[in-house]
Amino acid sequence: MAEARNPYRTAPGSTPPELAGRGEALGAAHYALEMARYGEPPNPIVFLGLRGMGKTALLRQIVRDADARAGLSIVVEADRSLRFIDVARRRIDEALERSETIPAKLRASLKRLAGALPRVSYELPHDAGAIAIEGRDDPDAEPSDSIENVLLDLNDRLHEHGRFLTIALDEIQESARLDLLRIVRVVHRTAGTTRPIFFVGAGLPNAADVLKAARTYTERWAYHRLELLSRFDLASAVDAPARDVGVHWTEPALDELYARSHGYPVFVQAYASAAWRHRRGAVIALGDMTAVGIGVQRTLDESLYDRPFAALSKIEAAYVLALHRLGAGPHRSDEIAHELGLESSAAIGSTRARLMKKDVLFAPTRGLAEFRIPLTSSYIERHRAQLEKRANLGSGRGRR
Repeated sequence: MAEARNPYRTAPGSTPPELAGRGEALGAAHYALEMARYGEPPNPIVFLGLRGMGKTALLRQIVRDADARAGLSIVVEADRSLRFIDVARRRIDEALERSETIPAKLRASLKRLAGALPRVSYELPHDAGAIAIEGRDDPDAEPSDSIENVLLDLNDRLHEHGRFLTIALDEIQESARLDLLRIVRVVHRTAGTTRPIFFVGAGLPNAADVLKAARTYTERWAYHRLELLSRFDLASAVDAPARDVGVHWTEPALDELYARSHGYPVFVQAYASAAWRHRRGAVIALGDMTAVGIGVQRTLDESLYDRPFAALSKIEAAYVLALHRLGAGPHRSDEIAHELGLESSAAIGSTRARLMKKDVLFAPTRGLAEFRIPLTSSYIERHRAQLEKRANLGSGRGRR
């Protein structure tokens, strides 16, 4: 008999076989999707969470579900170095190609509408500016008018044929301010009509503040914070897919998986995948988990933590140790300064900024800091001696 395929997904952004623990977020998104489908204004949906919590996986699942319900989805990953107008045309073309059920006549009409957008621009070397391969059909139209009008026209044309438009925006916190404003404005303009656009987004926890800065009414959007999986949800996430192909996990193996992963989705899939490969027969036992544990932990350290931590300076290492000693965050800058023995947080402002640039920290809101990747404190604890040496601290030295 052929060996069953490994059901676990370790690639970044890939959708796990079982979206356990995300039922409330999925249910809200599906409800909003159905409202848009039938011409009722849906509440925009935004998934929030730290890195590796499954935001992108949920976003992609909702896009697939929208497309399966006669939707057309424009999927964009925000990037401050790119203008939305530059990527929108390509994403619209991709959406049209992805949707095989759109009739040829409607497809041609939508492509003509997309043609109103400029071609992708290319940056010239030595800061010489940028060029567009082709100009807009209306050279007097402003880019903001162009993108908003094209999205509205696309949406109208789709609804005329019993379909609807979805805008899916990943990494919201990386959006250029004006681009985000245009998207928010278009979604809001259609909310009071019988032809609403369905918006679904994902980002770090500070994405809510980024949206609020674009328009305050986004405070009333539906935000779903993705947290670590519970022991119960973890069991569902790994055991159900295994049982679908005739394999099951023992309770001690699940306990060990939870102890090692703490319910962090990236860790759950990585450990489960390795245990699957190690097993012999139709049972994943405690011995499989203990056999792969050290190797998986080393691989995860290398892929998530080693690079940014290897580049820490003396003061940066002292900062992260101080934040670690304070416990679960986020924490105020003055707390961190006090832990470092400083009277004012002004002295560590530049350090905080550098750590954010190195993807060690992020600011959920102004004046606060926490580690960007879940379970960073566990990594610090395992490498405390090296970090203290780099920070020039004696073993165990600190206020706590």
